[in-house]
Amino acid sequence: MELAIEEYVARIAAGCGGTVSVAVRNVENAGNISINENEVISSASIIKVPMLVEALRQARDGELDLDQEVALSDDQRVRGSGVLRYLHSGIKLTLLDLLWLMIIVSDNTATNIVMDLIGIENVNKTLRSMGYTQTTLRRKMYDWDAIERGLDNVCTAAEMADLLVRIARREAVGGEWDEKALDMLSHQQETSRLGLFLPGEAKLANKTGSREGIFHDCGIVTGPGFRYTIAVFTRDARSTGDAHLTISRISKAVYDHFAARITT
Repeated sequence: MELAIEEYVARIAAGCGGTVSVAVRNVENAGNISINENEVISSASIIKVPMLVEALRQARDGELDLDQEVALSDDQRVRGSGVLRYLHSGIKLTLLDLLWLMIIVSDNTATNIVMDLIGIENVNKTLRSMGYTQTTLRRKMYDWDAIERGLDNVCTAAEMADLLVRIARREAVGGEWDEKALDMLSHQQETSRLGLFLPGEAKLANKTGSREGIFHDCGIVTGPGFRYTIAVFTRDARSTGDAHLTISRISKAVYDHFAARITT
């Protein structure tokens, strides 16, 4: 049965062009699916999920205060997704505000401020302590000079799907801290990839990532009586539309497969 769904997902992936990686992990009454899941790929904004985990870990351990305030300065603004770059200098936001912005609108300015507060090496140290050897934070958002020097943020579908399992089971940071992460992911404003073809009864908590030639989505999907995590990453698809529809079609195929197993 699992082989059949993997073959079907592989056929969908093959129609996208470029490279497609898929990892599905069981949380409850679902299963695991693997298509090219260990391919190391530029993470784009997917790396913000491990950053969220590290920020909450530091808050849990008393190293950071989620209520501490940061005043926005002109030199902190960067281009790309988000809203902070349009707001006036001097506006004060708490660390918790910045985390919300980093996740639900993928705010790059907020992300870079968070990165300064939590430290790049601390993110990687926590990732390694959890057994993730490939996912790595190396640069700030919109730091094209770093990319040209070969410093890019990378991840794999397998490691991100596994990290989301830990969040779903309240095992990443623990208890209320993982609840905060789930709450933020559940209020994600961009749901038209994994969520496009999901039925109304499905609940999605996700994070997307995009840059030129790269379109990703990963999330926790809950249906009636089952739950799983899914990461679908694409690189060099024939078009943006091909990438988005491939992610959406794979998401629907996986959901329908697990839903059918519950009802039969």
